[in-house]
Amino acid sequence: CFVKLMMVQLLLLFVFCLVGSLAEDADLVLLKDAAEQGSVCLDGSPPGYYMRPGQNAGADKWIVFMEGGGWCQTAELCAERSKTRLGSSTSWPSTSSYAGFLSDDQDTNPDFYDWNMVFAKYCDGGSFAGNVEEPVFYNETKLFFRGRMILDSILASLMEKGLDKASEVILTGCSAGGLATYLHADYVGSLLGKEVKYRAFSDAGYFLDLPTINGQRIFREGDQELLKLQNCTGGLNQKCVSSFETDEQWKCLFPPYFFQYIQTPMFVFNSLYDTAQLSGLQLDCLPPHCNAEQMKFFNNFGKEMREALGVVNG
Repeated sequence: CFVKLMMVQLLLLFVFCLVGSLAEDADLVLLKDAAEQGSVCLDGSPPGYYMRPGQNAGADKWIVFMEGGGWCQTAELCAERSKTRLGSSTSWPSTSSYAGFLSDDQDTNPDFYDWNMVFAKYCDGGSFAGNVEEPVFYNETKLFFRGRMILDSILASLMEKGLDKASEVILTGCSAGGLATYLHADYVGSLLGKEVKYRAFSDAGYFLDLPTINGQRIFREGDQELLKLQNCTGGLNQKCVSSFETDEQWKCLFPPYFFQYIQTPMFVFNSLYDTAQLSGLQLDCLPPHCNAEQMKFFNNFGKEMREALGVVNG
């Protein structure tokens, strides 16, 4: 039940990742052909993305945003998730509006308003990293763990729409999508031409491997389960994977362990006192409404985050 609460908190984090005035709708692109080849959401429905084409000077420039929304680390949680918009495309609207630096409003987004805007929908529950060939059953629910195939399908579709001719590309995402940005930045860059100005920007995706205030390793154990359930190894940074023994490859789901291997220029945006992570670590207060023990934990988290961010250069 606590894991479910943690997922709710991470979903709320995602809601606040995109703030600002909404702009012109982007159109949904469902990848039905890819689904026939096995690239599907948790429930077997087609994956997809929302896109608003670039205009004028931004016609060959792209922002690809990877949606966040927590993870499902057990078959039970994934079965529940498969009945929501984060596990199925059946309820996605045909259009959607986006804000912040995904907006096409020149006043609020002067640098990127005319770029191609892509919002990659998240429906695999594993930060686009899973790869299980056969479906998995939980009671009567059939589940598909095909996150990496979904990522490949989205990128292939975007190449057909002009990404292969891009002059500039920014890969970005928030929360679980921010983690996906770290995980896949180099892979996405490998598909682009060397002449492309390519950068990545992760928002609130720098998750730490820390115990809860009660000493439990919920984040670590969750990622160990995720790695096993969704067979994520092939979707992780391969330099990181090769640096650890099999029983420690779960570390490659925590950015502090693999950031050093990322070659893509990366802009890191993360709160020193990430409230979503603090809540996930069972801290149920915020200053000044904490007791001495809670304040010690709160301050130590900030210290750990600062030290963990020490591997980020510049």
